[in-house]
Amino acid sequence: MFYSHQQLGLSVPRTSRDQADAAREIKQSKLRRGDLVFFKIGSRRVNHVGIYVGDRHFVHAPGSGKPVTVNSLDDEYYERRFYSAGRYWDLERD
Repeated sequence: MFYSHQQLGLSVPRTSRDQADAAREIKQSKLRRGDLVFFKIGSRRVNHVGIYVGDRHFVHAPGSGKPVTVNSLDDEYYERRFYSAGRYWDLERD
């Protein structure tokens, strides 16, 4: 996530935990493409982030050496580990 934003010339904190802390929190029902979704996977703290792409789906790198994939927020695995959603830029009004 950090890398993809960096390629666009956008600045975000490096770690998923810091990104979650710095983003403006939004409700899942208000998600827009480009918003970030944060998860706690095997941890008590945020340690995973994805980029929302619409229709309750997000793109993310599930782990080191694994390909970038698209998953659903409704997938039981991610639904149970969902922590929050955040926004950095308001390109459109809410």
